[in-house]
Amino acid sequence: MKGNKFIDKLRETIHHFELLKKGNRVLVAVSGGPDSVALLYGLLILKSEMNLELYVAHLNHRLRGVESDKDEQFVKALAKQLKLKFFSKRVDIKRASKKQKQSIEECAREIRYRYLEKIAGQIKADKIATGHQVDDQAETFLMRLIRGAGGAGLSGIPPRRGKIIRPLIRIKREEIENFLKANKIASRSDSSNYLPDHFRNKIRLTLLPKIKKDFNPQIAEVLNRTADIISSQQEYIEKTCEKILLDIGIIKQNKIIVDLKKFAGYDICLKRELIRQWVRVLKGDLNRLSFDSVDRSLELIHRKKSGRRFKLVADIWLEVCEKEIVCFEEKEKKDLDYPLTFPGEVNLSDWGIKIKSEILKRKPANYITRYQNIALLDEDKLHKPFRLRNRRKGDRFKPLGMKGTKSLADFFIDTKIPHHERDIVPILTSKGRIIWVVGYRISDEFKVTDKTKKVLKVEITKY
Repeated sequence: MKGNKFIDKLRETIHHFELLKKGNRVLVAVSGGPDSVALLYGLLILKSEMNLELYVAHLNHRLRGVESDKDEQFVKALAKQLKLKFFSKRVDIKRASKKQKQSIEECAREIRYRYLEKIAGQIKADKIATGHQVDDQAETFLMRLIRGAGGAGLSGIPPRRGKIIRPLIRIKREEIENFLKANKIASRSDSSNYLPDHFRNKIRLTLLPKIKKDFNPQIAEVLNRTADIISSQQEYIEKTCEKILLDIGIIKQNKIIVDLKKFAGYDICLKRELIRQWVRVLKGDLNRLSFDSVDRSLELIHRKKSGRRFKLVADIWLEVCEKEIVCFEEKEKKDLDYPLTFPGEVNLSDWGIKIKSEILKRKPANYITRYQNIALLDEDKLHKPFRLRNRRKGDRFKPLGMKGTKSLADFFIDTKIPHHERDIVPILTSKGRIIWVVGYRISDEFKVTDKTKKVLKVEITKY
């Protein structure tokens, strides 16, 4: 087969970025276009040299009707001709994008990678190879630059990400077409690549050719090199921030708690990346997180106004407390409400607490306990049913030491209980009236006095 230059570049890229090892099982994503077809044939040439096991996958987006179906038939026939196992799936991307409220391009990308990962898992593939090349990288760089992007966005298309590898990332479209032409290898042409109303197509068909002609014929290589430089810098910043987070923060199940004073001491570029990292840890990705959201959250942190919070993206919030910054995932509120029997003992798994209550044989010398997890109550003033629940709209009670009542919402604000903790503060009630805001204050109505005959001790501990 002709095209040694193409194969040499392919081999060199694989070795430089350590994309494949000998004996790897590789799922090749083939759309039917020139890039993915050239990738498949290139890997076939290297198959015996690297002892590779190859499979072919195709996702029919159903965006171009009969043309999309012909692409699928073409790839299926190609896989059969090359004696490679073939996988395919049809998805209505237009319908899916409307349902998920995404652009067609974004939705197609997410569904495509999800499908490829699923097939790779089924066949236990080590790698998933896609056909992104130099010109794709240049187009992506310009698209993100024009729309606005930071270091992560301008890093471009990485040569590898998890199982995903891009062996053509250093090969130009012209070199790919020459390889196919020299070997009389057929491929499909996607008509949507030439529609002038698509943003990427405007870059490909208008902007890049003009820059090549009027300014720099090597613009694709220049943009690729720039993306490589930014990528290595971004990788260094991300690794640095991972170490910083371990020093200044604590990661819990659905929140990250960061020391406010320590955070304030870092440079602005690290602060921005730290906030992005918090979102990535909690949400799993950075989709739809804007530069504006990150900077507005930095303004909130800079003002140091305790109790203020800001929605970063989706269900991810950032709240500034007295000495901490808390980034948390706010899920839909779950109403917790459990009946209790006094005296007695019970474990409540949703809260992860144990409640133990008993009638004291002797009246204590001090009526007010100094322990936040213990309440001393006048047993004669209590009435069934007893319940432990989280807050409800309109809750009021008479905090110990006050003459009048106060809304629970105002009590939370005055006590500086962070927003993200308010729905999980246990509230103990007697016949619907609040006895104890657990860990904070009992109601004045149920306090122990000199006239109290029986004292109920309620103790709540974590387990």
